[in-house]
Amino acid sequence: MILDAEIERVNLTTAVVRLAGRMTLGTRLREVESRISDLTNHGVEKLIVDLSGIEFADSAGLGLIMFLYGKMKTAGGELRLVTPGPKLLELFTLTRTDSILTIDPDLATALAV
Repeated sequence: MILDAEIERVNLTTAVVRLAGRMTLGTRLREVESRISDLTNHGVEKLIVDLSGIEFADSAGLGLIMFLYGKMKTAGGELRLVTPGPKLLELFTLTRTDSILTIDPDLATALAV
């Protein structure tokens, strides 16, 4: 399934991005990265990425997550990941990125913090 991104502005400084499909190297991943980057360039200080719809991610998909993490940290904001599936959790554990990424069990928790 091709990567799809649904973006919702919760308020002026918070946005939720719901991703679905496969986060793999290619044009679509770069397009999604561009759309999300545009949010961070326009006042979003809290970026919540819902990963519950992600079927698979390769190193490029992990690269997108880490790019967003770095972009938000540099801007003084925060990135919160919501409900990654077992395959993504395993990827985060294997690469030890789970120690720096904030992973919430659900969207309500991510919004409340």
